[in-house]
Amino acid sequence: MLLLFKFMHHIYTTKSIIIKSVSVGEANKIYFLLTEDLGFIKATAQGVRLGKSKLKGHLCDFSISNISVVKGRNTWRITNAETLSQGKFIGNINKLFVLKNIFSLLLRLLHGEEKNTELFLTVESFYNFILINEFNTDELKDIEIVVVLRILYYLGYFKNNEQFSVFLKDTALSFELLNEMKNFRKMAIKEINNSLKETHL
Repeated sequence: MLLLFKFMHHIYTTKSIIIKSVSVGEANKIYFLLTEDLGFIKATAQGVRLGKSKLKGHLCDFSISNISVVKGRNTWRITNAETLSQGKFIGNINKLFVLKNIFSLLLRLLHGEEKNTELFLTVESFYNFILINEFNTDELKDIEIVVVLRILYYLGYFKNNEQFSVFLKDTALSFELLNEMKNFRKMAIKEINNSLKETHL
C-alpha cells in the first residue's frame, strides 16, 4: 500500500521592516525584509499586485508589518501580513532622503539570514523616531550619522571606543543624543567612511 505523507510547512510570523520590493512576473513581488526573528530575508508574495489581493495594503515599502512566511525550497513565501506602522514619508522629502540612505546601506551590507536583535531595534527605533518628530537639516544629518554608526557596529564593521560609546550603548534615539553628536560629527563621518571603505562592498 502506497502511503502519501503531506508535509506541513512551518509558518513564521515576525515583525518586519519592508526595505524594498521588486515586481516579478505578472502579479508577484519580491520583498526585502529586515525581520525581528529571522534576520534579513527575501520573500515572495504571489498575486500581490492584483486588485483583489488582501496582502497588497499591508506590504507597502517603508512600512512595518507583522508578516507570516514559510520557507520553500529556494525562497521564503509570504502567506499573511498586518500593517503595524505605515510611514507617511512621501510628503517630507528630507525625511524620505535619510530613510532611503539608511535602507540602501542595509541592502549593501546585509548578506544571508542571521538574526540580529540589536540591528533590528536600531532600525525600528530610527524609523519611529523620524516618523513622529520634526527636525531641521542638521538634526537629520546627525540622525543618519548615529544610525549608520550603529549599523556598522552591530554588523561588526566598526569597533566601539570611548569617543563613540555614548552613541552605541543603546538602540534608542533622542534629541539629547543628537545634540551630543554635534561635537563628534566630523570625526564620526571620517570613521564611517573608513569603515565603509574597509568593507569592500
